[in-house]
Amino acid sequence: MSTIQHPHATFDRFPQLVRDLTKEFGREGIGAVVERFIEAEQAEFWWEGRIAEKSLGLYEDGFDEDEKPLELVGILGIFRCRYYVATCVLDSQKRLHSMLRVRHFDGFERAERAFLTGP
Repeated sequence: MSTIQHPHATFDRFPQLVRDLTKEFGREGIGAVVERFIEAEQAEFWWEGRIAEKSLGLYEDGFDEDEKPLELVGILGIFRCRYYVATCVLDSQKRLHSMLRVRHFDGFERAERAFLTGP
C-alpha cells in the first residue's frame, strides 16, 4: 500500500528538523528539544518553508537615512503540516529581519485565498 503525499509537504521543514535533532541529541526528550529549536528559530522556519512570496513594497518604518531600505514581503508556506500566510521584513539581500504577522490555516485553499487577497 502506497501513501500519497501532498506536493507541498516537501516545503515543510518540520520533519527534517526532527530527524536532524534526533540524530544529534537522541530520541530521549526530543519533543522538548524540538520545541526549543522552533521557539528560537520560528521565523526562519516559516521563511524557509514558503511556497510563494510577493512583494508588498518598502517597509517605511524600518530604516534610517543612512540604512538601505527594507522590503515587506508576503509569503504563503507550510510548517508542521499547517499552512500559513505571513508578512516579513527583508533586507536588499533577501535576508529575513522579522515577521510582522502570521496567520495559520488548516487547508491550502483558505491560505492561498488569504495570500492572494491581502498582505
